[in-house]
Amino acid sequence: MSLDNVRGLVIDLDGCIYLGKKPIEGAAEAIGKIRRAGYSILFLTNNSTLTRGMYVRKLRGMGVEASEDEILTSGVIAARYIASQKPRAKVLPVAEAGFTEEARKLGIEILDESRYHEAEYVTVGLDRTLTYRKLAAAVKAINMGACFICTNLDHIYPGEEGFEPGAGAIAAAIEKASGVKPYSVGKPSEEANRQVFEALKLSGRQVAFVGDRIDTDIKSAKMAGAVGVMVMTGAASLFNIDEAECKPDYVIESIVKLPELLGVK
Repeated sequence: MSLDNVRGLVIDLDGCIYLGKKPIEGAAEAIGKIRRAGYSILFLTNNSTLTRGMYVRKLRGMGVEASEDEILTSGVIAARYIASQKPRAKVLPVAEAGFTEEARKLGIEILDESRYHEAEYVTVGLDRTLTYRKLAAAVKAINMGACFICTNLDHIYPGEEGFEPGAGAIAAAIEKASGVKPYSVGKPSEEANRQVFEALKLSGRQVAFVGDRIDTDIKSAKMAGAVGVMVMTGAASLFNIDEAECKPDYVIESIVKLPELLGVK
């Protein structure tokens, strides 16, 4: 698919702009060039641990300029989805501030484990303070009829020293115990794409998704009729591009090569 019509870029964070706390070399300069060329940018991440404000500070600390309006996380997507389905819903989270704080801003009531019986939704994201009590409360709430929402189904994500368990691994444990499959709203999903295009105000052929995963970033692009650009950093080594059913339109060494691919100097 041609890049000629592309006016907006949906760029992944983990594994594309940085690995944990370590920036990908040259990422800040590449993003700066793309901005100066007039492209709209939306950073889209399945990592739901941080709020948009936290991501802004993290990116700026790496020399990458961004505003909260340019960041969309799976935690934000989940919060907006729940608020659209049931305003002021009662939610039991197995997640961090990237979901809970964003949800509170939308009027959602966040419950602790002792109030699991009140939950209308259970929302699972990456939770690095996970306890058995949280898992048990989530399972009991789902068995009592709470809707089971997952921010994303990524079983692992790239860290500085290797891959670590992701939200999908936690959701899988709860699914196994409850017998209920989660509804995932992160990449790749129709809900995530709906919020992406609502933010960019562009159509599919005007957008390129850039990331390190075929099963999330490239699949999201294909679902939306957009361009898929894969960077060979982060989790890229997990995928065999030649054998993949969902193939990227373009493959580049890293985000550093994106300006060149777009014809930006």
